[in-house]
Amino acid sequence: MRKSIILACILIVSFTACNTGKRGSNNSKNGTEVADPAHNSRNSLDWAGIYKGTLPCADCEGIVVELRLKEDLTYERVMTYLGKGDNRFTDNGRFEWDEAGSRIRLTSATSSGDVDSWFKVGENQLISLDIEGNPIESTLPPDTYLFRKIDIDNVITEKYWKLIELNGEEITFATEGQAREAHFILKNDDNRVIGSTGCNSMNGSYSLSEEEHSIHFTPFATTRMACIGIDYEAEYLDIFQLCDNYTLQNDTLTLSKGEKPLALFVAVYLR
Repeated sequence: MRKSIILACILIVSFTACNTGKRGSNNSKNGTEVADPAHNSRNSLDWAGIYKGTLPCADCEGIVVELRLKEDLTYERVMTYLGKGDNRFTDNGRFEWDEAGSRIRLTSATSSGDVDSWFKVGENQLISLDIEGNPIESTLPPDTYLFRKIDIDNVITEKYWKLIELNGEEITFATEGQAREAHFILKNDDNRVIGSTGCNSMNGSYSLSEEEHSIHFTPFATTRMACIGIDYEAEYLDIFQLCDNYTLQNDTLTLSKGEKPLALFVAVYLR
Protein backbone atom coordinates (compact mmCIF):
# COMPACT_ATOMS: atom_id res chain seq x y z
CA MET A 1 0.00 0.00 0.00
CA ARG A 2 2.81 2.41 0.84
CA LYS A 3 4.48 1.75 -2.48
CA SER A 4 1.14 2.37 -4.22
CA ILE A 5 0.74 5.77 -2.58
CA ILE A 6 4.27 6.72 -3.57
CA LEU A 7 3.55 5.58 -7.12
CA ALA A 8 0.40 7.72 -7.19
CA CYS A 9 2.36 10.79 -6.21
CA ILE A 10 5.08 10.03 -8.76
CA LEU A 11 2.52 9.65 -11.56
CA ILE A 12 0.87 12.95 -10.75
CA VAL A 13 4.18 14.78 -10.55
CA SER A 14 5.43 13.11 -13.73
CA PHE A 15 2.34 14.09 -15.69
CA THR A 16 2.65 17.66 -14.47
CA ALA A 17 6.28 17.74 -15.58
CA CYS A 18 5.23 16.62 -19.06
CA ASN A 19 2.67 19.39 -19.41
CA THR A 20 4.56 22.39 -18.13
CA GLY A 21 7.70 24.04 -19.30
CA LYS A 22 7.99 26.31 -16.30
CA ARG A 23 6.84 26.58 -12.76
CA GLY A 24 4.36 29.22 -11.71
CA SER A 25 5.24 31.78 -9.09
CA ASN A 26 3.37 33.64 -6.39
CA ASN A 27 3.71 37.26 -5.40
CA SER A 28 7.19 36.92 -3.95
CA LYS A 29 10.27 34.74 -4.06
CA ASN A 30 9.94 30.98 -3.45
CA GLY A 31 6.14 31.15 -3.52
CA THR A 32 5.88 32.95 -0.17
CA GLU A 33 2.90 35.27 0.10
CA VAL A 34 2.59 38.27 2.38
CA ALA A 35 0.59 37.26 5.45
CA ASP A 36 -2.60 39.11 6.33
CA PRO A 37 -3.51 37.92 9.83
CA ALA A 38 -6.95 39.55 9.68
CA HIS A 39 -8.17 38.27 6.34
CA ASN A 40 -6.92 34.97 4.97
CA SER A 41 -8.30 31.60 3.98
CA ARG A 42 -7.48 29.99 7.30
CA ASN A 43 -9.43 32.40 9.51
CA SER A 44 -12.05 33.67 7.06
CA LEU A 45 -13.30 30.55 5.27
CA ASP A 46 -15.20 27.45 6.33
CA TRP A 47 -12.41 25.27 4.96
CA ALA A 48 -13.03 22.04 6.90
CA GLY A 49 -14.95 19.43 4.90
CA ILE A 50 -14.72 17.07 1.95
CA TYR A 51 -13.34 18.07 -1.44
CA LYS A 52 -13.41 16.13 -4.70
CA GLY A 53 -11.61 16.48 -8.01
CA THR A 54 -10.12 14.49 -10.89
CA LEU A 55 -6.42 14.87 -11.61
CA PRO A 56 -4.78 13.96 -14.92
CA CYS A 57 -3.00 10.63 -15.14
CA ALA A 58 -0.12 9.51 -17.37
CA ASP A 59 -1.44 5.99 -18.02
CA CYS A 60 -5.10 5.99 -16.98
CA GLU A 61 -8.31 7.96 -17.60
CA GLY A 62 -7.79 10.14 -14.53
CA ILE A 63 -7.33 9.99 -10.76
CA VAL A 64 -10.48 10.75 -8.77
CA VAL A 65 -9.41 12.21 -5.44
CA GLU A 66 -11.59 12.72 -2.37
CA LEU A 67 -9.94 14.70 0.39
CA ARG A 68 -11.33 15.36 3.88
CA LEU A 69 -9.80 18.25 5.84
CA LYS A 70 -10.50 18.17 9.57
CA GLU A 71 -10.49 20.94 12.16
CA ASP A 72 -7.67 19.21 14.08
CA LEU A 73 -5.38 19.66 11.04
CA THR A 74 -5.51 16.01 9.99
CA TYR A 75 -6.71 14.69 6.65
CA GLU A 76 -7.97 11.55 4.93
CA ARG A 77 -7.61 10.96 1.20
CA VAL A 78 -8.85 8.36 -1.28
CA MET A 79 -7.44 8.10 -4.81
CA THR A 80 -9.17 6.01 -7.48
CA TYR A 81 -7.46 5.28 -10.80
CA LEU A 82 -10.10 5.30 -13.56
CA GLY A 83 -9.93 2.65 -16.24
CA LYS A 84 -7.67 0.41 -14.20
CA GLY A 85 -10.16 -1.81 -12.41
CA ASP A 86 -10.68 -1.29 -8.71
CA ASN A 87 -7.41 0.57 -8.10
CA ARG A 88 -8.25 2.56 -4.98
CA PHE A 89 -5.61 3.81 -2.55
CA THR A 90 -6.08 5.47 0.82
CA ASP A 91 -3.85 7.94 2.60
CA ASN A 92 -3.98 9.96 5.82
CA GLY A 93 -1.80 12.31 7.81
CA ARG A 94 -1.52 15.91 8.93
CA PHE A 95 -1.46 19.25 7.16
CA GLU A 96 -0.11 22.68 8.01
CA TRP A 97 -0.86 26.18 6.80
CA ASP A 98 1.71 28.51 5.30
CA GLU A 99 2.48 31.82 7.00
CA ALA A 100 0.02 33.70 4.77
CA GLY A 101 -2.82 31.36 5.74
CA SER A 102 -3.67 30.71 2.09
CA ARG A 103 -2.03 27.35 1.31
CA ILE A 104 -1.82 24.00 3.05
CA ARG A 105 0.78 21.24 2.83
CA LEU A 106 -0.27 17.64 3.39
CA THR A 107 2.26 15.30 4.99
CA SER A 108 1.41 11.62 4.79
CA ALA A 109 1.54 9.40 7.87
CA THR A 110 1.46 6.35 5.60
CA SER A 111 5.10 6.60 4.62
CA SER A 112 7.89 9.04 5.35
CA GLY A 113 9.00 8.67 1.73
CA ASP A 114 5.79 10.08 0.22
CA VAL A 115 5.91 13.46 -1.52
CA ASP A 116 4.08 16.27 0.31
CA SER A 117 1.03 17.70 -1.47
CA TRP A 118 0.26 21.43 -1.62
CA PHE A 119 -3.13 23.09 -2.14
CA LYS A 120 -4.28 26.69 -2.35
CA VAL A 121 -7.45 27.13 -0.27
CA GLY A 122 -10.33 29.17 -1.69
CA GLU A 123 -14.04 29.61 -1.12
CA ASN A 124 -15.44 26.04 -1.23
CA GLN A 125 -12.53 24.87 -3.32
CA LEU A 126 -8.92 23.71 -3.31
CA ILE A 127 -6.40 24.16 -6.13
CA SER A 128 -3.70 21.53 -6.45
CA LEU A 129 -0.20 23.04 -6.58
CA ASP A 130 3.17 21.62 -7.57
CA ILE A 131 5.56 19.93 -5.13
CA GLU A 132 7.01 23.29 -4.10
CA GLY A 133 3.64 24.91 -3.48
CA ASN A 134 3.52 26.96 -6.68
CA PRO A 135 0.73 27.11 -9.29
CA ILE A 136 0.87 24.42 -11.97
CA GLU A 137 1.16 25.82 -15.48
CA SER A 138 0.07 23.56 -18.33
CA THR A 139 -1.92 23.50 -21.55
CA LEU A 140 -4.81 21.79 -19.76
CA PRO A 141 -8.03 23.67 -18.85
CA PRO A 142 -7.72 25.92 -15.76
CA ASP A 143 -10.12 23.81 -13.68
CA THR A 144 -8.09 20.61 -14.23
CA TYR A 145 -6.47 20.99 -10.82
CA LEU A 146 -9.58 22.29 -9.05
CA PHE A 147 -11.18 20.39 -6.15
CA ARG A 148 -14.70 21.40 -5.21
CA LYS A 149 -16.17 21.14 -1.73
CA ILE A 150 -19.00 18.62 -1.48
CA ASP A 151 -22.26 20.00 -0.09
CA ILE A 152 -23.19 17.09 2.17
CA ASP A 153 -26.66 18.39 2.93
CA ASN A 154 -28.41 19.71 -0.16
CA VAL A 155 -27.27 17.82 -3.26
CA ILE A 156 -27.49 14.23 -4.42
CA THR A 157 -25.00 14.27 -7.30
CA GLU A 158 -21.36 13.18 -7.00
CA LYS A 159 -22.10 11.11 -3.90
CA TYR A 160 -21.68 7.40 -3.25
CA TRP A 161 -25.19 6.21 -2.35
CA LYS A 162 -25.16 2.85 -0.56
CA LEU A 163 -28.36 0.79 -0.60
CA ILE A 164 -29.67 0.09 2.93
CA GLU A 165 -33.35 -0.72 2.35
CA LEU A 166 -35.26 -2.11 -0.64
CA ASN A 167 -39.09 -2.21 -0.69
CA GLY A 168 -39.15 -2.12 3.10
CA GLU A 169 -36.53 -4.86 3.58
CA GLU A 170 -33.14 -4.08 5.14
CA ILE A 171 -30.16 -4.72 2.87
CA THR A 172 -26.82 -5.66 4.41
CA PHE A 173 -23.45 -6.30 2.85
CA ALA A 174 -22.43 -9.96 2.88
CA THR A 175 -18.90 -10.30 4.24
CA GLU A 176 -18.39 -13.49 2.22
CA GLY A 177 -19.19 -14.01 -1.44
CA GLN A 178 -19.99 -10.36 -2.21
CA ALA A 179 -17.26 -8.27 -3.80
CA ARG A 180 -19.10 -4.92 -3.80
CA GLU A 181 -22.07 -3.38 -2.06
CA ALA A 182 -25.12 -2.17 -3.99
CA HIS A 183 -24.72 1.54 -4.70
CA PHE A 184 -24.93 4.26 -7.33
CA ILE A 185 -23.33 7.62 -8.13
CA LEU A 186 -24.90 10.43 -10.17
CA LYS A 187 -22.19 12.15 -12.22
CA ASN A 188 -22.54 15.87 -12.92
CA ASP A 189 -20.58 16.12 -16.17
CA ASP A 190 -22.78 14.10 -18.52
CA ASN A 191 -25.81 13.09 -16.41
CA ARG A 192 -24.37 9.60 -16.19
CA VAL A 193 -25.17 7.13 -13.42
CA ILE A 194 -22.71 4.41 -12.43
CA GLY A 195 -22.88 1.84 -9.69
CA SER A 196 -23.28 -1.79 -8.72
CA THR A 197 -26.12 -4.18 -7.99
CA GLY A 198 -24.00 -5.81 -5.33
CA CYS A 199 -22.65 -8.15 -7.98
CA ASN A 200 -22.81 -6.64 -11.47
CA SER A 201 -21.69 -3.17 -12.56
CA MET A 202 -24.41 -0.92 -13.95
CA ASN A 203 -24.53 2.33 -15.88
CA GLY A 204 -27.04 4.56 -17.60
CA SER A 205 -28.22 8.16 -17.52
CA TYR A 206 -30.59 10.25 -15.44
CA SER A 207 -32.49 13.53 -15.35
CA LEU A 208 -33.61 15.40 -12.26
CA SER A 209 -35.15 18.62 -11.03
CA GLU A 210 -33.82 19.73 -7.66
CA GLU A 211 -36.63 22.25 -7.30
CA GLU A 212 -39.38 19.65 -7.80
CA HIS A 213 -37.35 16.72 -6.39
CA SER A 214 -38.19 14.68 -9.48
CA ILE A 215 -35.82 12.09 -10.92
CA HIS A 216 -35.90 9.62 -13.83
CA PHE A 217 -33.46 7.01 -15.11
CA THR A 218 -32.91 5.39 -18.48
CA PRO A 219 -32.76 1.57 -18.59
CA PHE A 220 -29.39 0.45 -17.24
CA ALA A 221 -26.75 -1.60 -19.00
CA THR A 222 -25.17 -4.19 -16.69
CA THR A 223 -22.49 -6.81 -16.74
CA ARG A 224 -23.74 -10.41 -16.64
CA MET A 225 -21.90 -12.22 -13.90
CA ALA A 226 -23.69 -14.91 -11.91
CA CYS A 227 -24.74 -13.40 -8.59
CA ILE A 228 -24.45 -16.02 -5.90
CA GLY A 229 -26.18 -14.93 -2.71
CA ILE A 230 -27.52 -11.70 -4.25
CA ASP A 231 -31.23 -12.41 -4.63
CA TYR A 232 -32.41 -8.80 -4.93
CA GLU A 233 -30.58 -7.70 -8.09
CA ALA A 234 -33.63 -7.64 -10.41
CA GLU A 235 -35.74 -5.94 -7.75
CA TYR A 236 -33.00 -3.35 -7.19
CA LEU A 237 -32.73 -2.54 -10.91
CA ASP A 238 -36.52 -2.22 -11.16
CA ILE A 239 -36.73 0.61 -8.64
CA PHE A 240 -34.70 2.90 -10.93
CA GLN A 241 -37.27 2.44 -13.69
CA LEU A 242 -40.22 2.88 -11.33
CA CYS A 243 -39.15 5.89 -9.25
CA ASP A 244 -40.18 9.40 -10.19
CA ASN A 245 -39.17 11.48 -7.15
CA TYR A 246 -36.72 11.61 -4.27
CA THR A 247 -36.38 13.04 -0.77
CA LEU A 248 -33.16 13.92 1.00
CA GLN A 249 -32.78 14.14 4.76
CA ASN A 250 -29.25 14.66 6.04
CA ASP A 251 -27.28 11.76 4.53
CA THR A 252 -30.28 9.56 3.69
CA LEU A 253 -31.80 9.48 0.20
CA THR A 254 -35.20 7.93 -0.57
CA LEU A 255 -36.28 7.03 -4.10
CA SER A 256 -40.07 6.83 -4.42
CA LYS A 257 -42.89 6.37 -6.90
CA GLY A 258 -45.50 8.92 -6.01
CA GLU A 259 -45.83 8.71 -2.23
CA LYS A 260 -44.58 5.11 -2.02
CA PRO A 261 -40.92 4.72 -0.90
CA LEU A 262 -39.04 2.17 -2.99
CA ALA A 263 -35.49 2.26 -1.67
CA LEU A 264 -33.34 3.99 0.93
CA PHE A 265 -29.69 4.89 0.50
CA VAL A 266 -27.07 6.42 2.80
CA ALA A 267 -24.24 8.65 1.61
CA VAL A 268 -20.79 7.23 2.15
CA TYR A 269 -17.75 9.47 1.74
CA LEU A 270 -14.14 8.74 0.87
CA ARG A 271 -14.90 5.48 -0.94
